[in-house]
Amino acid sequence: MNPIFGAGPSLPLRFSLALVISFVTITYDVYTDSSKQIRSYLNTLVSPVIYLANLPQQALDATSKYAASKQALLDENEILRELQLMQNEKLQRYNMLMSENAKLRALLQTNLRIEVKKSVAEIMAVASNPFSQNVMIDKGSSQKVYESQPVLDDLGVVGQIVNVANTTSRVILITDQTHSIPIRIARNDVRGILSGTGDINKMSLINLPHGTDVKVGDSLITSGLGEIFPDGYPVAKVIEIYPDESQPFMNIIAEPVARLDRLKHVLLLWPQDKIGRDK
Repeated sequence: MNPIFGAGPSLPLRFSLALVISFVTITYDVYTDSSKQIRSYLNTLVSPVIYLANLPQQALDATSKYAASKQALLDENEILRELQLMQNEKLQRYNMLMSENAKLRALLQTNLRIEVKKSVAEIMAVASNPFSQNVMIDKGSSQKVYESQPVLDDLGVVGQIVNVANTTSRVILITDQTHSIPIRIARNDVRGILSGTGDINKMSLINLPHGTDVKVGDSLITSGLGEIFPDGYPVAKVIEIYPDESQPFMNIIAEPVARLDRLKHVLLLWPQDKIGRDK
C-alpha cells in the first residue's frame, strides 16, 4: 500500500538548499539595485500593517498623556484657587486695616474747640438689652477714665462714661432714653435739651415753645452747660418738626451725627479742669 504523501527530500538536504538560496539572495541584494525596488514595494505593502499594529499603542500613549496633562492642570488649578483664596483674605485684611487706620486718623484729627487731652478707645461689647443703649470700651481707671467723661467719634458726640472699672468702662449713648444733653442751635444759639428716645437714629428736642426759630436741617451742638460736654461739639441735625398747638412745646426730632450703630473706636476727652485735677 502506497502512502498518501510521498517522502520528500531529507532534512539535511533541505537545510543545505535553504542556506544556498539565502546566500544567493543576500549576494544578489548586496551587489544589485533591482532588489531595492522590491523592498520598496514590500515596505509599502507592510506599512499599513505596521501602522495598524502600532495604532493601539499610540492611542494608549495619547490617552495616558491626556490624562496626565488633565490631572496636572487640575492640580495646578487647585493650587491657584487656594493661592487666590489666601490672597483675597490678605486683601480683605489689608482693606480692613486701611479703613480702620483712616478712622483712627480721623478721630485723632477731630477739630476740638479747646486744647484737651484725648485718647482713642476700642469698643469691646454692645449692650444686648434693647431698652438700654450703651457700649463697653477697653479703657478704665488705670488710664484715668472717670465717670461723666465725654466720648466722641470722628463726627460728633457719642455719649458719656457712666461706670468705670480698672481696665474697662461703660458708655451710655446719647440716644438712650435716660440720657439728655444741653444743646444750642448753631445757626442762632437757641438753647434746648436734646433727649434720647431709645431709637439709635432719633432724638427728641424738648422744651422749645411754639414759634421758636428752628428749621429742618439745623445743626445742634453742645452748649457747654452742665459741665460735662465742652461747648461747640456736633450732636445732631433736625430732621422733623411737628408744631402741635395742643401741646405746650414743639415736637422736634433730630438725628445724631455720630455713627452710633457702627462704632469701632471712640475718642475720650479730658477737659483742662480734669487734667489739672489728675495732676
